[in-house]
Amino acid sequence: RCTVDDRVTRVAWLNRSTILYAGNDKWSIDNRVVILSNTKTQYSIKIHNVDVYDEGPYTCSVQTDNHPKT
Repeated sequence: RCTVDDRVTRVAWLNRSTILYAGNDKWSIDNRVVILSNTKTQYSIKIHNVDVYDEGPYTCSVQTDNHPKT
């Protein structure tokens, strides 16, 4: 789950350097990865049937007024 506010102009979920979602656009070919919410306050994904190979850093990346943050 990633908490966002109304200053956020763009959002993305990444695993290592791989983009899973950019806004509502799915970049991952893995059918188990789904977006749960993309609202003004929350940007969340879910991985169904998670296993050990899914381990690793997951990053919510946001852009506010052309300033990227993670």
